Amino acid sequence: MVTRRPSPGRPAGQYTQAVRLFQLYHLLESATDGVKIDDIARELGVTARSIRRDLKALEVAQLELENVEIHDERRVRIKRTGRTTEPIRLTRFQKFSLNAVRRVFDVLVGTPFHDDLSQVFTKLAPVGEDEGAALGDRFVYIPEAPKNYRRQKDQLYDIYDGVLRSLTLQFNYEGGTAPGGRKVEPYALVLYRNGLYVVGRDVQKDAPRTFAVERMKRVRTLTTQPFKRDPSFDVSHMFDGAFGLMGGTERYRVVVDFSPRVVRWIQERDWHPSQQFQSLPDGGIRMELEVTNLQEIVTWVLSWGAAAVVREPPVLVQRLREEHLRASQQYDSAPSALGAAPSA
Repeated sequence: MVTRRPSPGRPAGQYTQAVRLFQLYHLLESATDGVKIDDIARELGVTARSIRRDLKALEVAQLELENVEIHDERRVRIKRTGRTTEPIRLTRFQKFSLNAVRRVFDVLVGTPFHDDLSQVFTKLAPVGEDEGAALGDRFVYIPEAPKNYRRQKDQLYDIYDGVLRSLTLQFNYEGGTAPGGRKVEPYALVLYRNGLYVVGRDVQKDAPRTFAVERMKRVRTLTTQPFKRDPSFDVSHMFDGAFGLMGGTERYRVVVDFSPRVVRWIQERDWHPSQQFQSLPDGGIRMELEVTNLQEIVTWVLSWGAAAVVREPPVLVQRLREEHLRASQQYDSAPSALGAAPSA
């Protein structure tokens, strides 16, 4: 008979986690100045990652915790608050707005972010209270191809920990121009087109970079490598002039003509802060804008098919011409649906 060895960080024994949570709570309750996660891990004989999961479990049980820095040491403690027992009262309109926002964040199912928001929303307006349940069906959000983070929940805890406590992250990146090992000082998380991205300083390249969370593998928080945030670094400035998430150092004046049949859809949205419109003699519309990267412009223009024609810059005109030509050639070589033999 083979004896199964316990996995690291999970000591054998029935009710181990429940006992550990009880011990963890009393450690926090008795330490008014907080305790270091590594010290708790040693005290309880588990890994720091297990302790972070246990802390999250205590928060789910509505214990309010906070991270503090005391004597240049990062610690966690029970939150000190002069909380009142007076319940929060919301109007019917506020409850409706809250339920609407709640549905929007469903794209983050499987992340700690979604777990925390669900707890907050439930505290503010419990489902089933008054007309809350009914109001939840009166706003529907249909996301465009949301990403699936359910299998990355443990890694996301590490990413959040790094962002919130200014700790360096180490991971393997499966993407970009140079895939492989990375060390990054994470400054912020960005939600773009229903996907999460880490923005921070790439330590090896000593430059700001953006990383798609789902491509970050084997993420570790380096608790011994905290970093000081550069006060001059503004995350939002990384995307100045970008047509989406991809920025750059060059500036491109882009001119796109749209046919009359799509004018309404083009004019109804703010596509870019620099956009300007001009009516065309045929009833169409011309859009002019200035961007710092052309990659996402290419994808966007292609999505409009024959209803969009790029006029400037020449490099973008050539890129779109080649993309349309390749697409046309693929259809030329594809078997015709009318001429195809019926399937058996």
